[in-house]
Amino acid sequence: MHLPYIRHHDRDDYLEERWFYEAMLETYLPLLETMERLDSEGVDFRITVSMTPTLLALLDDPLMQQRVLSHLDKLIRLAESEKLRLANDSGLLPLAHMYADKFKHYKQMFLASGMKLIPRFAALQATGKLEIMTSAATHAFLPLVKTEEGIRAQIATAVNDYVRHFGRRPRGIWLPECAYSIGVDRILRQYGIDYFICDSTAVEYATPRANRELYAPLLTPYGVSAFPRDPASSQQVWSSTDGYPGDFDYREYYRDIGWDLGWESEQAWNYIKPYVLPTNERVNTGIKYYRITSKGSYKEPYNPDWARNKAAMQADHFIACRQAEADHAYNFLDRTPLMLSPYDAELFGHWWYEGPVWIEELCRKLYYDQHSVKMITPSEYLAQYPLSDTGKINDSSWGRNSTAEVWLQNHNDWIYRHLHQAEERMIQLASAHADLAEETMLRQLTRRALNQAARELMLAQSSDWAFIMDAGTVVDYAVKRTKLHLNNFHQLCDAIDSDQLNPEWVAKLEAEHNCFPNIQFGDYIQIDAPTPVSLLSKERLQQVLKETEGKRNIFMLAWEYPPKNVGGLAKAVSELAQELARRGDDIVHVVTTSQYGAPYFEKAEGVYVHRVPVLHSGDTDFYHWTFEMNLAMTDHLVQWKEAGGRIDMLHAHDWMVYYTAREIKLSYHIPLIATIHATEWGRNGGALHSELQHNIHRLESGLCYEATKVIVCSKPMVEEVRHCFNLPEDKLALVPNGIDLHHAVPAVPKREDGKVIFYIGRLVFEKGVQVLIQALPQILHHVQDAKLIIAGSGPMEHTLRQQAAHLGDRVRFVGFIQDDEKAAWMARADVVAIPSLYEPFGLVALEAMRYKRPLVVSDTGGLAHIVEHGVQGFKALPGHVDSLAWHVTEMLLFPGNAVSMAENAYEKLVTEYQWDRQAERIRDIYEDAADRMYAAGNAN
Repeated sequence: MHLPYIRHHDRDDYLEERWFYEAMLETYLPLLETMERLDSEGVDFRITVSMTPTLLALLDDPLMQQRVLSHLDKLIRLAESEKLRLANDSGLLPLAHMYADKFKHYKQMFLASGMKLIPRFAALQATGKLEIMTSAATHAFLPLVKTEEGIRAQIATAVNDYVRHFGRRPRGIWLPECAYSIGVDRILRQYGIDYFICDSTAVEYATPRANRELYAPLLTPYGVSAFPRDPASSQQVWSSTDGYPGDFDYREYYRDIGWDLGWESEQAWNYIKPYVLPTNERVNTGIKYYRITSKGSYKEPYNPDWARNKAAMQADHFIACRQAEADHAYNFLDRTPLMLSPYDAELFGHWWYEGPVWIEELCRKLYYDQHSVKMITPSEYLAQYPLSDTGKINDSSWGRNSTAEVWLQNHNDWIYRHLHQAEERMIQLASAHADLAEETMLRQLTRRALNQAARELMLAQSSDWAFIMDAGTVVDYAVKRTKLHLNNFHQLCDAIDSDQLNPEWVAKLEAEHNCFPNIQFGDYIQIDAPTPVSLLSKERLQQVLKETEGKRNIFMLAWEYPPKNVGGLAKAVSELAQELARRGDDIVHVVTTSQYGAPYFEKAEGVYVHRVPVLHSGDTDFYHWTFEMNLAMTDHLVQWKEAGGRIDMLHAHDWMVYYTAREIKLSYHIPLIATIHATEWGRNGGALHSELQHNIHRLESGLCYEATKVIVCSKPMVEEVRHCFNLPEDKLALVPNGIDLHHAVPAVPKREDGKVIFYIGRLVFEKGVQVLIQALPQILHHVQDAKLIIAGSGPMEHTLRQQAAHLGDRVRFVGFIQDDEKAAWMARADVVAIPSLYEPFGLVALEAMRYKRPLVVSDTGGLAHIVEHGVQGFKALPGHVDSLAWHVTEMLLFPGNAVSMAENAYEKLVTEYQWDRQAERIRDIYEDAADRMYAAGNAN
């Protein structure tokens, strides 16, 4: 669903603004009504739509809402007049009544929601039946945006605007015009986008060739899923010759009374004149009385019943064709084939009047007739099949010849030199004001002007203007809009450069073009891609070298570190590093990867953090990305040494940093300690299947071999690592994870009604959430006011939601939560349940102990050693539904015992799992490793 930003603050008689009115009455309201009706009747449908930021801005604008209402009132008056004019025409009068009733109905529907449609779409998304994608901020054709900063600003603005409207981040994005170019996926991944829709040619000609052809998404080098459109289903609907909308029983789009009436006399013209443009230009009114009838000019009156019946027949035909296509694909696929059928939303209702009816018939037939073909959203598919083939997809679009031809040809190519010049100027200006932080009125005005300049540039970049120039429709308007926004942009930049901003003029531009209220000019700040040596300025480098003299310099290597928090590794490494730094005996460094918004180098909580950018190529998947990460880390440490820096001890965390650890160890004869947080063998249930799993296992083995000492976090991990890598007993050290008790526990918020069972963690099979949901009915039998709160995300989320659906509001999924939300839920929980089937350690258990929450854990892995059954909590048999239900129920029914066990658990936490104790053990390991290296050096 997309429209360009066609709001005109001064007048409402622009032809282009009518596009919005028509889309509202003919597409958005009918589609919304269709989906709400299906939902209210319990039809389990799935539809995915994109709602572009410019469309959201129009829908959310009170001025545009009021204009839509005025337009509706005008159409109601016209329809009532038509009923009088056609009083003696038995063929057309029923249609006049149909339109009058329809317009009144949509007015009532529009007013019932306070003229706000976005919350209603959001409510449908909350049911899981509708999935809403975002798009680039102004639907810019991204391959023709010159700089990475320009693309980043389009995506960042879109994501932030989506969060503002829907209260959640988007999972997917409709790339404008399905236009993809290499590297866009890296920016999408930075903003949490999981998938995008692309043209079939993007995957059809991917390298290597896609094994599953067009029947499954392809994972790009940066881990974003590309869903290709299915050509067969697209052709079936879109085709101008064979597509459904051309059926003779459907309403004829081109026979509108705005064009048909008023030619015979001045009186007739005066009748229709109030309903066309004030310039007397004829336009469509939306009242059309004829069906297509034939390919010629002969037309007969429209028959709604015939049209509805034909839509139902064609829904059956569409399903049968998809079934035949799926049957063919099953012959060579290893999974259920996916057929993705994308269309312009305005096809349904606007161009194809019966389109919403066809969609409704399709949804009902797929639900009630129990076809083997089912509807699914892209997110649901990724949850069902989280693993995909990886490939490098080619530059493409769904435009003419699958290229950029529509948006870059003789009639519109002149715009790009101006857009690119403006783009570069925006980057320079934003970068020059990167430190804009003072809150004086002058600085605030400069910030507003910079934000408005960003708006004007983005509005000039809209792909719609180039598209219109190619189509040859309202070319003057497209040219005018491009020049208007570029002119506003340069005037703003000139005023900022000369420090001559006029507050009234800035406010005027803000009022005229007021989309994206949270836009940030900082998204255009130049992306530094420094070589490792430039992470620190020369002056800062000399200062750090001086600060780190005279003490042992410990360098930890970890691919993630806050604010990059992908898994539990970042938390474990950061809390250990900060505790070692607090002791003051050593200088602690962490070498990690760069993260958007975080400085390349800083001293935080006493730790020197080196965030190294990974200058990876465009066709790199994660496994090979880690190799390039190691090259960048190695270069940085070599240059650190050459600048006079010390590296006295290396501590490598998991296999991802193996190459750097080995290279620096051997080059400078530095002792190496390794922590293995989990093994590939253990993560995959005690087996290695794929080539990737064997490669990771090989790197884990190599790291253990090179290390002087290998640290693991639990007794089961001691046995696992010894078994996997044939390590001698004296090479292994058991150091449990700890928890930071230096920060105060927040005050307990007001409790919810009922008993709260809280789970937090990844939603994957080995975490056992499915067992906990299965146990809940037994718990509810004894504790009727209990409710289960599930925090976290993962590939099993949809499956788990379906499993829990019959439990209604007794189960609530709250998604991925930040630390403050986690603290709040922990504090209000009556019991924390950790039903893991495999758990190397179980850090969540320590967090629950910190908040003195009663614990029920699985008797497996590290959890088995954290909790003593009946003393610090209960241990349930792994995967045993009854056992888990019994122990959770007992915790809830006997709160006195639960509180007592929680107190015991806290005491154990204080005595055994504080980071100061673990840091002391690790420091002893460092001392031993240093002594061994020294002894070996003397022996040689």
